Amino acid sequence: MCVAFPALDALREGYEVFVVADAIGGVSKVAHDSAMQRMTQAGAVSITVLGLACELQRDWGRPGADRLRGVMREYFGRMRALGH
Repeated sequence: MCVAFPALDALREGYEVFVVADAIGGVSKVAHDSAMQRMTQAGAVSITVLGLACELQRDWGRPGADRLRGVMREYFGRMRALGH
């Protein structure tokens, strides 16, 4: 709920809210899923870390792309090793 409360407040204030679903957690899967459902029902858009990175980078020929690609390889390589 640490993300849900400010997300719901921002939505009420008229902001467009994107919630990075795999960058947050709850005390249980049910708690996480329920909070995500509550935010999306209120109008928030669910996105993943990879989706956000790609959306921000847009063009992989832009400056900084190699750096971001390295960060993503490091992150997702570690996640793969952990079985996620």
